[in-house]
Amino acid sequence: MKTHPLERKLVAKLCWASKDGSPVAGWSQDQWAEMALIARRRWFSFERRRPMKVEDNRANRVEDLARGFCEKYEGSVSMAGRLISDYRWLAEQLADVFLAES
Repeated sequence: MKTHPLERKLVAKLCWASKDGSPVAGWSQDQWAEMALIARRRWFSFERRRPMKVEDNRANRVEDLARGFCEKYEGSVSMAGRLISDYRWLAEQLADVFLAES
């Protein structure tokens, strides 16, 4: 299966975040690839999924991406506890990749 070029850049950022000490950035190439795929799908489906009252901006997309990671890896945002701040930081790092590509 071919990897989307943007996903390769996301994997590189996830690898960097993991080596930088992020407790939520994953620890293997397979996990980074899975997280990159999730991030790409979530980022580009935001406009379709968002409630009409939520503005389409970086802050809301970052929060949505962080919540998506929490739902996937922690079960829910409430179960993530203090890790939500780590997921938000990671989502900010990935947002830089998305916005550099647009």
